[in-house]
Amino acid sequence: VDSFHSMAHPDLPTIELHGYLRSLVCINCNNQLPRSEFQDSLSSLNPQWAAFLEEMLTNGALDSENPAERKARGLKSNPDGDVDVPNAPYTTFRYPACPTCLASPPFLANGTRASVQVDDDGAWSPTSNAGVLKPAVVMFGESIASDIKIAAERAVDEASRILVIGSSLATYSAWRLVKRAKERNLPIGILNLGGVRGEENFYADLETANEGELGIRCSESADQLLPEVVDNLRPVLSHYA
Repeated sequence: VDSFHSMAHPDLPTIELHGYLRSLVCINCNNQLPRSEFQDSLSSLNPQWAAFLEEMLTNGALDSENPAERKARGLKSNPDGDVDVPNAPYTTFRYPACPTCLASPPFLANGTRASVQVDDDGAWSPTSNAGVLKPAVVMFGESIASDIKIAAERAVDEASRILVIGSSLATYSAWRLVKRAKERNLPIGILNLGGVRGEENFYADLETANEGELGIRCSESADQLLPEVVDNLRPVLSHYA
């Protein structure tokens, strides 16, 4: 997920445009479900998957980024990131239905009441036409909700500066907000390894005497610099605690 953060005026909190992974959201009723609750249901519905994950955590396979070392410990992954789970084909994977839709099926776009069915264990049934949960993030190819789009634009308009952390701005939804900030002559800070879309345009007209107050581009690891950034913002963040 390409996330974008707007560190705005001290009177405004941080906004994460593309969502968060701590929750699931129903694509039909838009109600959210805590990720921890969803994970517990997944483990219950897919015991072989849960057992495999526990084994990988126990033997340290997930502590290494080395594919050969992971494979030696039983974690075999394909180039696209898919993991081979022994004796657990993807066709048998089951997941829970949205509890809100299950209790009260919503109306569909055509005006008819949706059908949400589960099996004896509570797993979502393919005969259903609603009640599907997804991570509460905007996936590539999806549209951003209009209220989120408007809120992000308003945050930029009311900000005194903008800071991009860990994003290439490859997605237009993120890049256009930084472009909006540039058009309003806001100082732009970028903390990201590798290239950033259109960054040459963000800094082309900066004065040579600039020491960061007019904008800064830092190609460093966020792990190293982000703690210091957070310490500097702590007085602001504590205001919203």
